Amino acid sequence: MNEEYDVIMIPVSDGTEREFAIVDTFEVRRKTYMAVSLVEDDEIKDGVYIYRYFNAEDGDVIIEEIDDPEEYDKAVKAYEKK
Repeated sequence: MNEEYDVIMIPVSDGTEREFAIVDTFEVRRKTYMAVSLVEDDEIKDGVYIYRYFNAEDGDVIIEEIDDPEEYDKAVKAYEKK
């Protein structure tokens, strides 16, 4: 990888976990979001995925897919403005 990023494992639709680089974190209407890009063979792939996240009491980061299209659109627009 050319740049150093924090990396997180996120479950994907096929039931496996994939490695993602955390590109950015941001807040919209008191909800926190994470912009991530897939990492394969130590290379960050093109494309950004947006997830909602929060920190659990035990210190773990909980990642959630955004099911509501309106919420997702607001999160994407907020990320694109950065």
